[in-house]
Amino acid sequence: MKTIILVEDEKSLSGVISDVLTAEGYEVIAAGTGKECFKIIETTTPDLFILDIKLPDMSGLKVLEGIRHKFTDTPVIMCTAFDSFKTDYEIWASKISDYIVKPVDLRDLREKVAKILGK
Repeated sequence: MKTIILVEDEKSLSGVISDVLTAEGYEVIAAGTGKECFKIIETTTPDLFILDIKLPDMSGLKVLEGIRHKFTDTPVIMCTAFDSFKTDYEIWASKISDYIVKPVDLRDLREKVAKILGK
């Protein structure tokens, strides 16, 4: 079973994404903050991260930087409410696999996850 770490501070959205991806056969571990994500990756090796750019305790880009220190090639899908981040060179230069904009199209997310994880 492939493991996804979902870093999203909006609890309702996190719950919906977790439920949808769990129904697709993935193990989803949710974190509401960057700090929680860092604690999870101390003991978990994920196959994919879904990472919100705006978190309550730190920037998602800062979390991405920490993720890349430990997992240089693990795919990351960035998630944000702001479409303007799409052209932000800093994001794409950090080896982002894909990008989704809120409100999240769940069918699109399922397709992107399946494509990235080869399912």
